[in-house]
Amino acid sequence: MTPICDTGPLVAYLNRHDPYHTWAVAVMKQVRPPMLTCEPVLTEAVYFLRDDGLEVDPLFRLLERGALRLQFDVSTHWPRIRTLMARYRQMDLADASIVVMSELHARSEVFTIDRKDFSVYRRNDRQMIDFVAPPKR
Repeated sequence: MTPICDTGPLVAYLNRHDPYHTWAVAVMKQVRPPMLTCEPVLTEAVYFLRDDGLEVDPLFRLLERGALRLQFDVSTHWPRIRTLMARYRQMDLADASIVVMSELHARSEVFTIDRKDFSVYRRNDRQMIDFVAPPKR
């Protein structure tokens, strides 16, 4: 399985005060690197980390160590992203990119905190997305 990482698990992993921190640490210990992600996810992660007054360098160290790998080009896949965002009103650029990444990697698993939306999103228009999320609260 190819692991694909959404914003929530990255932020939770790097922020000890995040309510999902313990879950994210446990998940990261189980996943065989690299986890794939995209620039829209990094943009959101930097925003949330800085908003919480945290340093962003640990995020870049994950890239440097190869634990996290950028493997998506929005400029190549924008037509599909556009289609998805038109279909799902709640979908942002990061979520659309993650869905397209799951389409490109047939045997993938998305790591997300966003259980509600990823339960609704479909890859290739009709296929459920395999995802790992924290237990419902």
